[in-house]
Amino acid sequence: MKKVLFSLLFLSASFAKAQNVVELTEDKPSANNGIEYTYTIRNERTEDTYSRYEVSVMAQNKSGCMLIYFKKAGDELNSIFEGDPSAIARFECINATGKRLTSKGANVKAKPFKVPYIQNGTTIQVEGGFLLKNGSTVSTDLIVIVPKGERPKFKVRTQQFAELTD
Repeated sequence: MKKVLFSLLFLSASFAKAQNVVELTEDKPSANNGIEYTYTIRNERTEDTYSRYEVSVMAQNKSGCMLIYFKKAGDELNSIFEGDPSAIARFECINATGKRLTSKGANVKAKPFKVPYIQNGTTIQVEGGFLLKNGSTVSTDLIVIVPKGERPKFKVRTQQFAELTD
């Protein structure tokens, strides 16, 4: 098997209880560890007692290299990521009411990747982890309801990463 060297920054998810929290401003990206976080309001509607917003939340890798991370055996995932090892960050609308079965937050997720594994002379593809290519963006949409006259206010809780040194 050929050894292929990539100019990658290999990262491993470190699911510590402490999370980075970044306050966001509408349509103004905030960066943390080479990933830029932002949200955009796509649609809004005002009713008698509340305002309803359709929002896109996004994370873009601007680190200059591909980010690869995975869940190590035995790691406990923090509950803010709902047990999802592919979650890069959790966007939370601070002033969302959750009324009418709407969201108060959402996760953005990296894409899974597979690696070849030889078992009994047969090569199979197994999940190797999750990656976010340099320059790529991951996003998700949500609907939030906030008190009438207010605009959504978001904060983002980011995944903690540690460089692999072994």
